[in-house]
Amino acid sequence: MQNKNKLPSEIVLTYKIKHNYDLKNLLDGFMSTSQKAVDIIWENINWKEKQVKHRFKSKNKYKYYTTTRLIPEIPKDKDFKRELRNYLLNGWNFASHYVDGAIKVAYSTIESWKSNYLDGKRKRNKPTFKRPFVRVKNTLIKYDKENGTIRITIKARREYLILDIKNEWFFEKIKGFDIGEIILKDSEALITFKKPLNIFDKKVVIGVDSNLKSLDLFHPEEGWIRIDLSELRRIKNVYDVIIDKLKSIYKKAPKRISILLKKYYNRRKNRVEDFINKLTSQLSKLFPDAIFIFEDLDKPNMYKNSNFNRDLDRTSWREIAKKLEYKSIVFYVNPHYTSKTCPICGSKMESQEGQVVKCEKCGVFNRQFVGSFNIFKRGVKLVKKLLGGVGVLPERSDGNLKTVRFLCPWLGWRSMIYSPMNPEES
Repeated sequence: MQNKNKLPSEIVLTYKIKHNYDLKNLLDGFMSTSQKAVDIIWENINWKEKQVKHRFKSKNKYKYYTTTRLIPEIPKDKDFKRELRNYLLNGWNFASHYVDGAIKVAYSTIESWKSNYLDGKRKRNKPTFKRPFVRVKNTLIKYDKENGTIRITIKARREYLILDIKNEWFFEKIKGFDIGEIILKDSEALITFKKPLNIFDKKVVIGVDSNLKSLDLFHPEEGWIRIDLSELRRIKNVYDVIIDKLKSIYKKAPKRISILLKKYYNRRKNRVEDFINKLTSQLSKLFPDAIFIFEDLDKPNMYKNSNFNRDLDRTSWREIAKKLEYKSIVFYVNPHYTSKTCPICGSKMESQEGQVVKCEKCGVFNRQFVGSFNIFKRGVKLVKKLLGGVGVLPERSDGNLKTVRFLCPWLGWRSMIYSPMNPEES
């Protein structure tokens, strides 16, 4: 969790635009050079044996065993990198800084593989590139902020690619931003814009409880806010039904079904991304001075049965948090017992019917309100630890907040009267 709670230093926005330049030779050359870099780095990895301790649960007790694993040490010394760069520059026909980009891509790819390998998600198989793209360094980019033009050097002093973004829908949003790296593809460019972030301008901590059909937020001034995710679940369910039917008849016409499966997988992905983008944009605009606190959930360890597994798969908690990280500040806290801890006295509560939880001393509460409030409190402690005092508990911390505001990303705000102390009234 410590790695996830790094203090951000800048706001990063990425937008996609189309282009009609012929970049086939550059794309193929960059992918080939990146693969050569991976091959050479891979050949020089030093594999070291290490004793690793494991545990498993048996009859409510943990048992331990050890295994020997090969741990990769990736070569990173300056002499190795210099020799690698000089080798890759032989026969290179484009600006030399693209080779630096290819080396950077190779290292980041191998580092990603190493992380997954150590987690047991990858085997000792060398990474390979299949989709051509070009990573453009800042040294190859000249950005005219006033006129909205981006000049990218293809061949030094000979060939340039010009992108005009002045008439693009996002131009007003990135005024005052500096340009970052650009990813070039066959017919489009992904452009990154960056702006320094003063985290101490953030004045509010918001706790976010992730549930199957909603996100429940606790705001110290606005109270309990529920974000309806039923439309997101409906989108996923509609396409899952179609995809399941196609899979059931796959053997009858494999080629045709494969095309249809790809089509509906892409539609599902695009509609889900569109929903999440709109939702996170709304949240960042509605609460521009907020730090959002999410639970650090681990889906694989939450599986109970096949039906629950499928329901859990249709949630997008991690995707929502990750998208929100690009637009606001997001931290993560321990999710254990957030919905079972009494918001008043801190004792453990018992589950009742539906969404009701009961504390023997303080009464009954709505589980989702309790979850969001406890996440908020843990978030306040975390933010104070990281920033030295941002975030204050509200005076009315006993749960007697009467108004719940509902946010439907496709409809907007609506409100209703609700008392967390009497959940049955809902």
